[in-house]
Amino acid sequence: MLETVRLVGRGLQQKAALWDGRRVIDWLQTRRLRCLIAHAKSRSPFYAERLRQINPDRFRLEDLPPITKTELMEHFDDVVTDRRLKLRDLEAFMSDPQRLGQWYLGEYAVSRTSGTQGVQAVIVQNRRMMELLFALQMTRGTVFPTTPWGIVLRLFQRVRLAVITIGRGFFPSAAALAYAPKASRRFVKRLWLQDIEPLEEVVARLNRFRPQVLLAYANVLVILAREALAGRLILPDLRQVINMSEPLSDGARALISRAFGLPVTNNYALGECMALTTGCPRGIGMHVQADWAILEVVDKNYRPVPPGQPGDKVLVTNLYNTVQPFIRYEVNDVVTLSPSACPCGSPLPLVLHVEGRTDEVLWIRVGDRYKLLHPYVLVDFLDEYPPVGWYQIIQTERNRFLLRAQPAPKRTVSPEELRQVIERGLKHYHLDGLLQFDIEITDQVAPDPRSGKLRRITSRVGPPADLSEEERLLAEQSAASDPHFPLGQAGLTPSAPVSENRGAA
Repeated sequence: MLETVRLVGRGLQQKAALWDGRRVIDWLQTRRLRCLIAHAKSRSPFYAERLRQINPDRFRLEDLPPITKTELMEHFDDVVTDRRLKLRDLEAFMSDPQRLGQWYLGEYAVSRTSGTQGVQAVIVQNRRMMELLFALQMTRGTVFPTTPWGIVLRLFQRVRLAVITIGRGFFPSAAALAYAPKASRRFVKRLWLQDIEPLEEVVARLNRFRPQVLLAYANVLVILAREALAGRLILPDLRQVINMSEPLSDGARALISRAFGLPVTNNYALGECMALTTGCPRGIGMHVQADWAILEVVDKNYRPVPPGQPGDKVLVTNLYNTVQPFIRYEVNDVVTLSPSACPCGSPLPLVLHVEGRTDEVLWIRVGDRYKLLHPYVLVDFLDEYPPVGWYQIIQTERNRFLLRAQPAPKRTVSPEELRQVIERGLKHYHLDGLLQFDIEITDQVAPDPRSGKLRRITSRVGPPADLSEEERLLAEQSAASDPHFPLGQAGLTPSAPVSENRGAA
């Protein structure tokens, strides 16, 4: 009961901040930034050194040096403000998928990003942060009434929410659900599906559940939109469709809106800052939670880019995570801020457009058809084997991959054990018998000689040449996808027939 009261109070606080307008939002941002810098300097050995010249009471945002994911992870044990947190222990904890939802040391939610671009981030958040995430979504990212009475009313009329994720690993979107406050069940009746389930089963369960809110990755929403247009998916009570954090292509948005008769609420977030935005319920753009996060759109030299123009990257400061400070955290997403306020009346800054970093789009052959496979499916099960430090997966044929594995420092990789890890992972994602893996143990996984970067996932074969219009739309949407949140289309993706003259391409 106490947690329920606390959630109501947190929700009302988030809504009240908007009622007070932009001036209060800016004041809260400044105050929380100063508190974060003071806390980081006093509790984090890494930031104590990095920010030694910064006076927490008098500084400009641009005085704070940007930081990359690689830097943060290399110094993880000194970055965190709880000295009990050790990267190696956290990785060992997450090696068992059954621990998802268990609080590390009794107080921390843990997750990790996909690392398909070469570096994986491990993220630690406490209970207060997870309550905040739910409160923000309940009051700022919903079409349902958010007046004080409207929030309380939901205790008696729970919203039916259907969520579809890749599975139940420690990636951020699944962790947000697994570590959601128990009291959230007083407000929301939830159906959590996995997109590795057969499409027919997903559609049947959705039809029975009759969700009022549908939350999924854009690729999944495209597939479900096709099912709705075909008359197989019937959701008469649906009031909101939410894209879970990946950039949404124009073609996908139009298709989803036409199928469900609703605008698509489009969220943009990172695993490192899940409260970065909430989508405008009118489908106009994304509202930056400026009282809890700072989003800077900059060029390649870190100079501010004016609203209305796309930047080269963004710098994100998470104002609510005091356990693992992310301060001017560099992300290579192309973002365009709006030069004007959102027409819905929100006082929060408005993101008009996001282009995520491009991952490889992997197509595999299943029988006489093609299926889309997101790289995270391959990355996920390999991260359960700590002896492997760096690795690279290369698609050498349509259903054949080469795994190049570099042992972690002072560790030895057993090819037999690694083969067993791969086989367990393929079975978990219903890919056993479909994909073949060759294994190469190497002293060093070399980066791309042209870019100097290591891509964990790459393809030498590319997409099939004879995809249908529907599959090309899925490929287009996948190319726009944000790698912070995996898509995982192993089971749910409709297939493209293999042309007879293409053989095993």
